[in-house]
Amino acid sequence: MLWAVHALQNDRSEAAGKHLNFPPQANTSSMDSPFAVFPWDIETLVTLMFTMPKSVSPPWLSQPMNVREFNTVATLINFLRAADEYDADDRVTVENVLKEMHRIAHRTFAWQRGWANVPETYRSLFIYGQGQSGQYFEEAYGLSIVDFYTVAFMYMSVFFSKPWTTAVEDLGFFDSVRDKARPAERLLATDISDARRESVTLLWRYEQSAGKRLPIIYRPSYLRMRPMVRFSTEVEPVFIAPLPTLLLNRATVGLYYDIIKGGTKIRNDAGARFEEYCRKSIKAHCPAFEVSPPVTYKYNKNPVETPDVILQLDGQVVAVMECKASKLTFEAQYADNPIEDAQDGYTQIAKAIFQMWRFFSHARRKLLDFVIAEDAPAVVLTLDSWTLMSSELRNDVIAEARRMVAEKEPEITEEDQRPPVFCPLHELDHLLLISTEQQLLDGMKAAVRPEHDGWALLNVRETVVEQLQQQKPYAFDPADLIWWWGKLSKRQR
Repeated sequence: MLWAVHALQNDRSEAAGKHLNFPPQANTSSMDSPFAVFPWDIETLVTLMFTMPKSVSPPWLSQPMNVREFNTVATLINFLRAADEYDADDRVTVENVLKEMHRIAHRTFAWQRGWANVPETYRSLFIYGQGQSGQYFEEAYGLSIVDFYTVAFMYMSVFFSKPWTTAVEDLGFFDSVRDKARPAERLLATDISDARRESVTLLWRYEQSAGKRLPIIYRPSYLRMRPMVRFSTEVEPVFIAPLPTLLLNRATVGLYYDIIKGGTKIRNDAGARFEEYCRKSIKAHCPAFEVSPPVTYKYNKNPVETPDVILQLDGQVVAVMECKASKLTFEAQYADNPIEDAQDGYTQIAKAIFQMWRFFSHARRKLLDFVIAEDAPAVVLTLDSWTLMSSELRNDVIAEARRMVAEKEPEITEEDQRPPVFCPLHELDHLLLISTEQQLLDGMKAAVRPEHDGWALLNVRETVVEQLQQQKPYAFDPADLIWWWGKLSKRQR
């Protein structure tokens, strides 16, 4: 039923109609429609199904649900939203409502951007699929990251047209990865009984960490770990993926959680490629910039590095960027006090700010041979949206950076402590596609104005800077990393 509703509202009504009766108005992809069923709500319903004991029937459910009717889903969604409002009565106040905006944004924005797109694919495979990271994944799981992505892509394609499938044996165009299908399935799928048990364990662990019951809409989704669920039948097991694009989420951004198991050396390897990708993307989309990597120099007899990305125009530094490759923990997205519950991650963000301030200070004191523009912004580049929709979180991180200044290098003056700009990697790529060099800089400079406190950089740029007449094409081709990408494109043409 949930698969069919998602298909119905993602331009696959013919496939949905085989499994669901629906009014014509529900056949829409518009998020403004009163008939819209959002994918994040579907994900929450699946999470509740996994964690609710099967022996307990809700008091309003006097008879089995008719799972072939759209109205059944509408009723469930209305119950879910009513439960959320009930949850929020005691939790959300005038004082903390902006933190609630931060949580809502994390729940919904990634779904609105999606994962089945070229930039997300190329970025993830560039960062995780090569070097020591790619080697670690292959040794750990018995297949390369490209093979894993290929199987996930193939299953997603199957689930676009039907809700159920047995293990795919005839791989057609992808037949060369036949022997990798089973290892990939072990990472993509789990039995329904295991999904229930692991979902309950996951919820228990995070509620123990929080010290209280989690709000109904902010409970951890096991579908992010295993987007396919396996059921036994009299003939052979079958899979269902109620939200097919989560298969590509698992095979792109989800790779981070595989890689960090490899320890510091593997994480550093992926982090170095994250920095390399940032420089490469800026140069490819805005070629007038001179884009420099970090330079090591001596300060007080200790080695110190300049920021990860230095942008220059006409011999002058016009922006500096520090890259932090940590991804958001569950606590960082949904905790009442993210700074406390995800302290290590936010400390790294504060450290990035401190490092850029130190660079400005050392250049001003002629310890470095750089000419820096008076209005050159300091940009924190992250893999995730660490301070999304929250000026309070940003101010807390800046305050921590100031504490670092006082403790480590009080010679850094107020002049050096330029207000930082926060930008996740996916947002940087979008900015590069819609901006000239000067437009990008103007957007960054406007982002630190008081009236834009808490705004996303992309929204600032679109609001205060004129638009390009035509968006630039994305500069990179996944065919450079995925052997079949170019061949498939030719077949489609």
